[in-house]
Amino acid sequence: MTAEHDGRAGLDALMAAIVDEPLPDGSQADDAFMAEHRSATADLALLREQLGVLADALTAQPAARTERAAPAHRPGRFRRPRPHHRSRFPGPSRPTPAARLRPLVLRAAGVAAVGAMVFGAGWAVVQVGHGASDDADSKASAASDAGAGADGSGAKGTENSGSPLGDPRYLVCTRLVVEGEVTDVRPLPGTTRERVTLRVTHAYRPAASTPQAAFEMEHDMDPLLATGDHVLVALGRASATPDVWAVGEADIAPERTALARALPGTDALTCNETPPG
Repeated sequence: MTAEHDGRAGLDALMAAIVDEPLPDGSQADDAFMAEHRSATADLALLREQLGVLADALTAQPAARTERAAPAHRPGRFRRPRPHHRSRFPGPSRPTPAARLRPLVLRAAGVAAVGAMVFGAGWAVVQVGHGASDDADSKASAASDAGAGADGSGAKGTENSGSPLGDPRYLVCTRLVVEGEVTDVRPLPGTTRERVTLRVTHAYRPAASTPQAAFEMEHDMDPLLATGDHVLVALGRASATPDVWAVGEADIAPERTALARALPGTDALTCNETPPG
């Protein structure tokens, strides 16, 4: 098969079958061209047949529906019966014009879909080269970013995404950053808060902390804390409630990583925040 036949002639054979046009001059002498044309014609005939079956199935009048048996009553549940509303208008006795036109529309859509497949295939071939090049460029860029983060030269490696615990300027103004187990949660009378007591297992700020820490939280904060929870909390200066709290290892792990990166940066900083009066 020649290169000319693989390109333009091959496409002409398929298009001729789709639009049912007369074959180009001299094409009947080309055995390969005629074989492709016969194959395309057979495929299109099968496709039209299947689309016709689909259209008939979609536009067939629904069979008379049988009443569903009422679900068995489950003990402990009460269901209020719905009032029966009688239809104001009876159902149509004959197909509507839209229903009669639907098969024709579906068949036309099928032919259009075949044409779109032909032209789409050619477009996809052209785009393959560009896609491969773009993918290679993206991978190279990602590798470059990863290298920058690994050696500490990239800005992304200095802060945890969106977490105050990754910012040394925030940490230097905290009075307490600890991790531990919740041992007690009780409401504070006359307030909407709860007092949470924590058995400290690791202290970040200050580095030496008491075995227990206590703080307050609003009773509707999310996530709520309960006895036995493993948590990490950070409280600002003169604050009784935490600014940051994470519950469970899955949420604590990224905060712990951010702390490890940011804590050394607090040594050369001072807090200029004015405590609330």
